[in-house]
Amino acid sequence: MTVVTTSRKPVPEVRSLSRDLAFSVGGEYVTRGKAGMGDLFSLDESVMIVSKSGPFFLIQAFSSGEPVAEIPVKSFTVEERPGAIARGLFVSDRSIYEALKDQIDVVFAGESLREHRIVFDGTQRKRYTLKVVP
Repeated sequence: MTVVTTSRKPVPEVRSLSRDLAFSVGGEYVTRGKAGMGDLFSLDESVMIVSKSGPFFLIQAFSSGEPVAEIPVKSFTVEERPGAIARGLFVSDRSIYEALKDQIDVVFAGESLREHRIVFDGTQRKRYTLKVVP
């Protein structure tokens, strides 16, 4: 199971995004607190960290303590999800798909999504659309 957490002092939108990302990939959200990287890697082999730096959000994925992906996100929107929930991440960028496919539940949806997007369903009928920096 993937552990999803935040930077040490996250803004509320990072915390919310992280919780719903964990829900979508079937992972566990862990409050970061003062936990260091070693503490996080001891929880699970697969770890994702969501943070905000300046105008961008950053999703970092690690496997066995090694970085496998760094996804800069320009912005994201949250809207009400119509219909049934879809588990996993739907990505339109082949390189993101290739980096994450062995770590989490991810689907390449390049034909149905506009360029450089990640879409996933969170809790409480939320659907997230992340605009990834190319």
